[in-house]
Amino acid sequence: MTGPGGWAKEDLRQDRYGFLRWRLLPNQGWEQWWDRIVVPEGVKQRLLNYSRQALGLRSEFTQVGMPLHGLILLHGPPGTGKTSLAKGLGNRLGQHFGEIIFAEVDAHAMPSQMLGESQRNVANLLEKSIPELASKDLPVVVLIDEVTSVAVNRQMAMGGTDPVDVIRATDAALHGLDRLASDHPNVLLVATSNLGGAIDEAVMSRTDLVVEVGLPETEARREILADSLEELGSILKVRSVRIGVNGSELSDFAAELDGFSGRRLRKLVFEAVLAVKTQERVMTVRHLRLAAGRATSAVKV
Repeated sequence: MTGPGGWAKEDLRQDRYGFLRWRLLPNQGWEQWWDRIVVPEGVKQRLLNYSRQALGLRSEFTQVGMPLHGLILLHGPPGTGKTSLAKGLGNRLGQHFGEIIFAEVDAHAMPSQMLGESQRNVANLLEKSIPELASKDLPVVVLIDEVTSVAVNRQMAMGGTDPVDVIRATDAALHGLDRLASDHPNVLLVATSNLGGAIDEAVMSRTDLVVEVGLPETEARREILADSLEELGSILKVRSVRIGVNGSELSDFAAELDGFSGRRLRKLVFEAVLAVKTQERVMTVRHLRLAAGRATSAVKV
């Protein structure tokens, strides 16, 4: 399948400024970013409801009566699935609208040691690069991972080594967000941050939806472990190793892992299989506990 300009749906493209990588969605392989990310009940539906309405109705609203900026913020600890959830949301919106452009900002391309360059980069991203994608007559979803690379809290920046440049970059972000909101209602920005307090207050005031993606509770931890164990089990079958963990054992184990992120839980499952000795051939909850103990010790160090 091809889109505007004849490019293939699976192609990954880069904008001419070097700030964005983008592709067309939906993509069947991206379903995992939505279906397998475990978050509290209602979070996914809130994201979908807002995003569909924002992309579908914003062009009919005035900036005074309904000042929507098309900006979502997902914030919370590292490893909780914020970036994955943003990708999954983009894919679901692609299914809803038939086709969308999904772009990811290269956060490393934004800051610069050259005076004034960060400000110019942010301005070019929001006032040139993204608008050029928006002109292709498709809904555009832009993931800004670690949004503090674009918009740092100006009060906090005052104590930094180059506060003037940082402040000007954030000023450029505010101006660019306002321009995008007024000129391109077909653009939805999804920002993520591990450090909610580091985002400028004026940027926060422009967010339409703020969603906290926290550390998983016991039942969510059990679901995450079960999902990774299922995938691991299907792969290990051909290697004569099987998973020997029953439901009650997994529930009890999940209850012991308070403070573990989803990413740490999934890595723990892989580390557990490494602890299975050649002669054992079965991975049990004992191996999971050994891996959890090592992970906890590593964090303390």
